[in-house]
Amino acid sequence: MIYSQVFGKAESTAAPLMPTGTIAIVGPTNSGKSVLFNGLTGDYSLVANYPQTTVMPLRKTVRCGEGEVCLVDTPGIGALSVYSEHEQSTVTVLLDEDVHGVLFCGDALNLKRSLVLLAQVLELELPTIVCLNRADLAASSGIVIQMQQLTELLKVSVIETAVEHGIGFDRVQDAVAKCMAGDTAMSTVPLRYSPVVEQAIQNLNAFFSGTYRPSRGLCLLFLQGDSFAEQLFAAHLGEEILASAMQLALDLRNQLTPRRLLLSIFQAREGWANRLAEKTMSQAGVVVPTLLQKVSSATRHPVLGWPIFFGILWLTFKGVSFGSLVMGGWMDAALFAPLVAAVGDVVTQPLLKEFLVGQYGLLTMGVVNAIETVVPILLVFFFIVHLLEDIGYLPNLSVLANRALLPFGMSGKAVLPLILGTGCNTTATLSSRILATRKERLLVSFLAALGIPCSVQLGVLFAILSTMPFSALLIVLGAVVGTTIVSSLMMNRLLPDTTRSTEFIMEIPLFQWPHPLHILKKTLFRIKWFLEEAVPLFILAAGSIFVMEKTGILTMIKSLLHPVVTVFLGMPDKVTEVFILVLARREVGAIYFKNMTADGLLDYNQIVTGLVVITLFIPCISNTMAMLREFGARWAIASNLAIVAIAILVGGLVHTLLSLF
Repeated sequence: MIYSQVFGKAESTAAPLMPTGTIAIVGPTNSGKSVLFNGLTGDYSLVANYPQTTVMPLRKTVRCGEGEVCLVDTPGIGALSVYSEHEQSTVTVLLDEDVHGVLFCGDALNLKRSLVLLAQVLELELPTIVCLNRADLAASSGIVIQMQQLTELLKVSVIETAVEHGIGFDRVQDAVAKCMAGDTAMSTVPLRYSPVVEQAIQNLNAFFSGTYRPSRGLCLLFLQGDSFAEQLFAAHLGEEILASAMQLALDLRNQLTPRRLLLSIFQAREGWANRLAEKTMSQAGVVVPTLLQKVSSATRHPVLGWPIFFGILWLTFKGVSFGSLVMGGWMDAALFAPLVAAVGDVVTQPLLKEFLVGQYGLLTMGVVNAIETVVPILLVFFFIVHLLEDIGYLPNLSVLANRALLPFGMSGKAVLPLILGTGCNTTATLSSRILATRKERLLVSFLAALGIPCSVQLGVLFAILSTMPFSALLIVLGAVVGTTIVSSLMMNRLLPDTTRSTEFIMEIPLFQWPHPLHILKKTLFRIKWFLEEAVPLFILAAGSIFVMEKTGILTMIKSLLHPVVTVFLGMPDKVTEVFILVLARREVGAIYFKNMTADGLLDYNQIVTGLVVITLFIPCISNTMAMLREFGARWAIASNLAIVAIAILVGGLVHTLLSLF
């Protein structure tokens, strides 16, 4: 990466300064905004080669000249009139915050689409810097853009960049510094709409007196009936004048009809973007498809795509099971076995020794389980997932799965949060914001909590099943997938569809050769997150079980749950400890279950039944809190109760069927 002397981490100053302004990084999805944010701030925001990686604004204050600037990485949008919650957060930053300027990150591969969005940003009349990113990929696709001519026509600074390679950062940094110094003029766009729309904008402005005047962009949103724009107008107009303004907008929509109004505005912007692109962009006559482009096409092919998907799934299964076994064995022999033995020799007091290195010891059950067992699984699993991300496979999988997901009330876009759920179910719940309807968000959140194991849990599942007959994999996979399918069909019928559905539109990024350093950095970032967030919970869980065992509470719980665990599910009472641990953190219980299988405490039927139950079991605390925040207490409680009931019923059915053979 290239860094100039303009920016530096604010934390390094002896006396931190207050930010003198905010620069919002805005642009279409998958244009490189987060990479730009990372390079300008020295911070780290997850990046991947698929749309909507960022689902909420991220902020970082950095030094800029003699002061500081707050840079905001916003979720990608296609227009300022939005439908999903994550897109609304971007519009909120632009319209409801004191934004000093906009750093627009456009996509050189999709110039016309970027210009349509840029027209709307320029109409907000904020100082704007245009960064036209992915210039390297555009050049390899035979696209040539005349940057100087584009700058002259737009009358704003246009910077050609390839931020993934560090190209153009110095010019972007200088432009931001000039913007903060007030050297960037207010942006305007020479775009005019139909006479009736232009007259409505003029009449709307007449309602405002004093120093405040709404921008053309805000007026257009208000005329289209945007609820957020109406709230902003209400803050500056009295009730009587606001009612007149609302009537003006209603009269316009009645005159043209809402659909014709939207179409008229879009066509004007699209025509402007097309004319600008024709003047500044040319396309090579012959572009030979590359090997990566051919592979990309095959991954979303309705026939070839599915064997490729199952092949990737199988390689992931084998990679996690083999890689984690090798690394875990090495860590045990080289580090943890000697450490546990040394602590056992030094600590002689029986109760303290048991507390530290006993069956429920903080070191043995807490630290060793978390690091020796989980970290190798995470390293291999996330390396594979981030490799697929960097290549650009996930959007192609979304296109492939779109038709298959329609009967369940979801579109192909739901694949992204569901796959992210294999990293963490909480991430799936939060990233469901990219979906357009509340019904689809509820479906994804429920299915992720029910049938999508988180990364550690999935890795443990692979590790256990890799030591068992192939029939075990088929039974567990069949039970979990079958339950998820039946549950999603029922949920699709039960949940009311109160919002309008939208067409499935997914940008397909070009396949690209993976960047080893990017993959390694993202993988290590995930490991760091796990060590900081989950390891303390492993230690806390070990301490809690130790206290419960010594006080007799654990025995009482086992007796209480004996009819369910032993009689109905056919497993020993000790498995109750697994279910208790799963309540705190899914991976904690999964690791403890793996240890029980390794110690030979469970037979084939019990292992298969147990894997089905803990995979389907109640969401962990962090995901439950995310569901509470996103959807409310009623949905979170109802979902958790339903998931517990489904997990136990399906587990009992699996146990009963296995007992017959």
